[in-house]
Amino acid sequence: MNSDFNQKQLNQIISSALDDSVVPIDRLYGQLGFMESQVIESIFTAFKDRIGETDLINVIRDSRIPAISVKNNFKITDLHTVTKNCSKCKSSLSVDPQLPKWNVNNPDVVFIMDSPLLTQQVTSLFVAALKKSGFNSNQICLTYLVRCPVISSSIDDVIIGNCSNYLHQEIQIMNPKLVVPIGSNPLKLFFGPDAKIKTYKGKITWLGSWPIFPIYSLLYILKIGASAEEIFYADMLQAYQFCYSKGS
Repeated sequence: MNSDFNQKQLNQIISSALDDSVVPIDRLYGQLGFMESQVIESIFTAFKDRIGETDLINVIRDSRIPAISVKNNFKITDLHTVTKNCSKCKSSLSVDPQLPKWNVNNPDVVFIMDSPLLTQQVTSLFVAALKKSGFNSNQICLTYLVRCPVISSSIDDVIIGNCSNYLHQEIQIMNPKLVVPIGSNPLKLFFGPDAKIKTYKGKITWLGSWPIFPIYSLLYILKIGASAEEIFYADMLQAYQFCYSKGS
């Protein structure tokens, strides 16, 4: 037995463990199988030119959910009922949570924006890029990092932590071919608080069996102008080709 036993320190540890005022953000995402293995990335790289990307991505998608160690038994309607009735953020920011748009049952791509607070300019740019790259509303889902319409400056770790579990389960249920975080906040949810968009943008990064393709935020694109819009269109085309390219 340790002779330096400190009752005061023990009390502090117990008090900290029982304190639920701070909601931590779990960035390991075991329920999604993000950290299960890197073998899928190696398989994809080795076989994409032999089998063809589209067929190979479909195989990975079909085998992904049975291989995840922590199962999710929710149906998408059940999850969205829970989301709609969420009251975790007990503040003036807590308003009617918004649900995803377009194909929420079986999308090929899930795009993730900060929040449902979208301007007409942002919406127009996003829809134009989708059409230009070849996507239609039957192939994609637009969902949100934060479900309540809040301004970006109000998004903090507690709010993200309150919403993140909904997003993780949503992605698992939808089981898309590709996950596309739009902007730095959704990016950090996947790659940690120190992640920089320039490190990941424009390339597929595998987390377990999940291909992640981060792109610039739409507000940033609008701020920079025409040159950035061309980059954005090119990124959207790359996302489309990843999902539907037949390979050699």
